[in-house]
Amino acid sequence: MTRGLRQDLIAFAVIGTVIAGVMLNARPIPESRPVIAASSPVPVEQVPASSPVPDLGSLQEDIGSVLVVSWQGTEISPGLRSLLDDGRVGGVLLFASNFSGPEGLHALSDSLQALASSACLDHPILVMLDQEGGQVNRVQAAFAPPSQLQVGSGGPDHVRAVESASAAGLHQLGVGLDLAPVADVRTNPRDQVILDRSFGSNPALVAPLVSAAVQGLHDGGVGATLKHFPGLGGAAGDPHVAIPTDPESEARWEQVQMPAFAAGIAAGADAVMTTAVYVPGLGGGSTPAMFSAPVVGRLRSQLGFGGVIVSDSLSMGGIDERYPLPEATVLALTAGNDLVLLGSGDPANEAEAMAAVRAAALSGRLDRAALHESAMRVNQLRDKWGRRFTHCRAVKGA
Repeated sequence: MTRGLRQDLIAFAVIGTVIAGVMLNARPIPESRPVIAASSPVPVEQVPASSPVPDLGSLQEDIGSVLVVSWQGTEISPGLRSLLDDGRVGGVLLFASNFSGPEGLHALSDSLQALASSACLDHPILVMLDQEGGQVNRVQAAFAPPSQLQVGSGGPDHVRAVESASAAGLHQLGVGLDLAPVADVRTNPRDQVILDRSFGSNPALVAPLVSAAVQGLHDGGVGATLKHFPGLGGAAGDPHVAIPTDPESEARWEQVQMPAFAAGIAAGADAVMTTAVYVPGLGGGSTPAMFSAPVVGRLRSQLGFGGVIVSDSLSMGGIDERYPLPEATVLALTAGNDLVLLGSGDPANEAEAMAAVRAAALSGRLDRAALHESAMRVNQLRDKWGRRFTHCRAVKGA
């Protein structure tokens, strides 16, 4: 058995232990690495010792790179610590409930930085949150911007200045990636989720404002994420409640929603977030856009985007009521997303999602080479915008 394969099998057994310990409450998960389980949910026989192993590095490292975890409360729990340490997860999604004000966010970032070092991660833990402006500001501070609709009324230069100040504040607190700006063009008055989060309803005006927002975030030292691809502004409803349908044709989409995403990508957006909306006119049929390879693939083939494609939260009501988190995670990755926001706030449930990805990779359902490519894109993003940390090898003097 090769060293890399042995590490993968051991890591999988570790994850099995995490799930069992948390789900059955047999005993608290220790903060140190747990004892390796004698068996795992995926039979080891699926990977014969004599099988050739692609030279793609550690499977567990790749799985950890493409997952983003979240949790409830302000403390790093044993279950969360195991996902970051043993599971090698490199991304965390924070909500306002995870910290108490800017000082609490900075302290949490310090703790995550220390954990990245003690876990001997090769790349920073990327801290991300939603700081769009107005009603969606996770950090309440002097630098928190007004709504995009309000800021956009001042023109591109104003948008860039406001976003630069916001990003500088986030950067100082340890945030690496802002899940903003919103690139949706709001054309449907029955929309219940975008509202004033959009720069407006005129594609010709929205596109340069999205570009300016991306540039402003970069000026302030934070990565930028365009959302919500392929666009929510033309659909009625709210995907946090139920998955809406946008019946627009491909030609209409290219005229209304696509220009703002194209402008943001041209400005250097680091990530694009896919979301839960039915878009039959774009080839999505009855599959949510974020799980549809034809829709997600447009970012590469039609818009020429080479960065990280990230899913919207898989724990939104519209998705959660139809897809268990483990299955949704595999569907998001097989559709072409590079990074998955699990969003459940439950480390045990998120450990199950991690195990499902491993099982899919070992069975061939999830292409191993594609998974590795996604991990490489994400790791480049972590290296670019993640907070620097002292690697364990430096600490140990190796």
